[in-house]
Amino acid sequence: MGPLDGIRILDLSKYGPSRYCSTILGDLGAEVIIVETPKAVNQVPDVVSDDSGMLYIGHNRSKKSIAIDLKKEEGKEILYRLTEKADVLIEASRPGVLKRRGMDYDTLSRLNPRLIYCSITGYGQDGPYAQKSGHEINFAGIAGVLALSGHRDGPPMYLQSPSIADLLGGVTHGVIAITAALFARDRTGRGQYIDVSITDGTIFYHWIDGPRYLLDGISTVRAESSTGSDLACMNVYQAGDGKYFTIGCFEPWLWANLCRLIGKEEFTNTQFDLNRQQEMYKAFSEVFATRDRDEWVKLLDEADVSSGPVYDLEEVFSDPHFKHRKVLAEVEHPKLGMIKLLNTPFKFSHTPAEVSRPPLHGEHTQEVLTDILGYSAEKLDSLYRQEVIE
Repeated sequence: MGPLDGIRILDLSKYGPSRYCSTILGDLGAEVIIVETPKAVNQVPDVVSDDSGMLYIGHNRSKKSIAIDLKKEEGKEILYRLTEKADVLIEASRPGVLKRRGMDYDTLSRLNPRLIYCSITGYGQDGPYAQKSGHEINFAGIAGVLALSGHRDGPPMYLQSPSIADLLGGVTHGVIAITAALFARDRTGRGQYIDVSITDGTIFYHWIDGPRYLLDGISTVRAESSTGSDLACMNVYQAGDGKYFTIGCFEPWLWANLCRLIGKEEFTNTQFDLNRQQEMYKAFSEVFATRDRDEWVKLLDEADVSSGPVYDLEEVFSDPHFKHRKVLAEVEHPKLGMIKLLNTPFKFSHTPAEVSRPPLHGEHTQEVLTDILGYSAEKLDSLYRQEVIE
């Protein structure tokens, strides 16, 4: 039994942060029902709607899938009835779209006052940008993330994966807000509306540069170094085999350990001297070019210096530590056989989170309508014939 066992969630979104938000909630034990559009009228790109494709599998594990045409009155009626039996509804339409279709919070909360209704959008439900379309790269740009990336003499660098704005501003804040609202409902007995803005959430994570600007008026500029950092003590270095590793020695005692290890004690007291950073980085780089990456990482670990290799994904998933931590889960897929998925990172001692396989498109339509709504076989046949469900 997971920590959210007994919580039922309807996900009306199609892809992106909202789908990954409900994935996490599903891993935590909630019954997540994704409401798909029947394939005959589906307008979502194949890359996110193909139930054996990469994005669908990655975004929809630990869920049930039903296919309903919500543009038809009987389809909308199914949603209304499911809402009465749900705890949470997640959607990601532009502000006003679901209100025009009679599926907004005001309408649905009258059917179920305990409903928690979470909207995850790029710019929030109000304000000058509320109706703007957007994707991760747009959100990262306008929220000030791209302006801090890359080196000063080049263009901003877009970190496509992981998608910082989508994951921090949308996914993480959606999960936090929904679980907090469930806790509040236990005390008040009422649900509520949650407005999650991806850009608001991304701005919130300027936890270092934000206070510096707000308190001291100092606006952070991009680094002169091509690595994106001008501090020798917090940087990326290339080893003799061409591979890279990181040094993170913010604390003076860690920096002293590093200087001692590589025979550069003359730099011990100049750690944050801005006039000597390039000199120190060059001197360290020359030393680090004399051995292979893994040899350096071993020596640095033994000297109690904060360091680590720069891994590609093959190295990540084959590393003994991450194998021990079980960062991957294996599940049986009805089309693809045994597949590997990213495992939930949450470790609970008494209510373990668990990953289950992603559904096929519309796989649980009949099950959900029968078990939750009590529809008869005759009713289901009628809905199938009218192409209300699939």
